[in-house]
Amino acid sequence: MADLRVGNFPGRAAIPGWQFSTFFDNSRVVAEIIVLVNSIDPLAPYKASGDLVLELVSVTAIVKEDPEDASAAACRVEIVEPHHLAIHAPPGGYLLDNRQVQMTCANSAGVRLGDAIKLRVVR
Repeated sequence: MADLRVGNFPGRAAIPGWQFSTFFDNSRVVAEIIVLVNSIDPLAPYKASGDLVLELVSVTAIVKEDPEDASAAACRVEIVEPHHLAIHAPPGGYLLDNRQVQMTCANSAGVRLGDAIKLRVVR
């Protein structure tokens, strides 16, 4: 019988592709939806350090395209596009509720009213 131990974790079964995060990410994907930015509100400046102050905005977006009706109930979503927003998104993603999502991002991210954001619904 083959040894199923992985690294320093004896007894944990090896799953092909476990070392690639996309293996698990793709297995949790329910649907991809598109939301449109409909509100941008400035937030109080955040002092990150003695000489670094971040200008943040609260962005609200509503569902535009949801072919599989995945946004009918509250769910967790991750940004797919635009890439410059996706790389700065929190690891847990955002909460989509009442067919809208609220995000906090830097003012310098360049988010504008009417921008389309592609989200991935995950479970």
